[in-house]
Amino acid sequence: MMKTRWPEAYKVIEKLENAGFQAYVVGGAVRDFIRNVDANDVDVTTNATPNEVKQLFPHTIDVGIEHGTVLVVLSETIEVTTFRSETTYTDFRRPDAVTFVRSLQEDLKRRDFTMNAMALTKSDELIDYFGGREDIVNKIIKAVGDPAQRFAEDALRMLRAIRFSAQLNYSLEQETMEAIQSLHHLVAHVSMERVKVELEKIWISDFVGNGMELFVSSHLSDNFPGDWETYRNCWRGFSSFGNTANGWAFFAIMQPHAEVESLLSYYKCSNAEKTHVKQVLEALEQLEKGCWNLYSFFQFTEKVLIAASSYARQLLNIEVVYTAEQIQQTKAKLPISSAKEVVVNGNDLMEWTKKKRGPWIREAMEKITVMIVNGKLVNDKAEIMEWFFQEYIDDDLQI
Repeated sequence: MMKTRWPEAYKVIEKLENAGFQAYVVGGAVRDFIRNVDANDVDVTTNATPNEVKQLFPHTIDVGIEHGTVLVVLSETIEVTTFRSETTYTDFRRPDAVTFVRSLQEDLKRRDFTMNAMALTKSDELIDYFGGREDIVNKIIKAVGDPAQRFAEDALRMLRAIRFSAQLNYSLEQETMEAIQSLHHLVAHVSMERVKVELEKIWISDFVGNGMELFVSSHLSDNFPGDWETYRNCWRGFSSFGNTANGWAFFAIMQPHAEVESLLSYYKCSNAEKTHVKQVLEALEQLEKGCWNLYSFFQFTEKVLIAASSYARQLLNIEVVYTAEQIQQTKAKLPISSAKEVVVNGNDLMEWTKKKRGPWIREAMEKITVMIVNGKLVNDKAEIMEWFFQEYIDDDLQI
């Protein structure tokens, strides 16, 4: 029962009902309830206006009150939204105006897909005006009402349909798919930040191949730079290893090397994501020339090496022998795991040589680090100093 499954949502609904209002759980939580899986978020809809909700609960937060949404803060935070209808969407993304209504059916019919347009009473009675339960049973993603109208209202819904397919392993109902193919160009009205979020949700889903196949076959990919077509089937073997940046790395491998930086910038990738992609590409380049040496295992993180090893096999047909376990074991055996562990630093080198600071310090420290990693020099200050004067200064610095 809801009282034990979602106790905080139950309390919200009970208080609203006791005050004479209607209230229901809606959205993804109902979908997941029908699917018999745990819900991440539980949202409530009600015919109470935002101000009426705020009067009933002592602690609320206005997060979208102009659209009817407030957060009710109990031991958990519950999003409560007033029944509403929406007018035109001139920007193909947000309604020009919102009208609060007293009808649950009026509220549900504005939602995106039938599986998301159901409601649940506090006694677990399902309210399903649009056949959402049947579509869940049949594993179909179907727009509520006229799909062209739904997507013209909010173009992001087209990407959400693709993402749901990747997450749930559902197919797109024919008219819904045809509407996306017809209106795919409207996705240009969606901010790149939102596009990026949806793509990344696809990449960490269980059925990435489904999502990326639909992304291309729906023509949504036509609106975004990069080669999405040539390697479309390769996404079926893709694993993000729990890191969304690996989706950008996988995508980058498919592109001409000279275009990668500009593409990552276009898709609003962070500096950290760009660095990760760059390192995966560098590790791949080393594999293309042969196997990794010990310094490769030192130079790159475990996450980078695991991704590079997997993608080299998938996209470059390189027979890589490195499993995740082998990568972990090899890294664990290295004399040092970070350059910070080297027992000498630039100040030591300047003191030994009486030479001023300059680029030579970085060169010398890199050489010392490589020697230690390869087992040719012990990470001991006295031994490093002896090697430095006997082997390095005369040959490399000529001082």
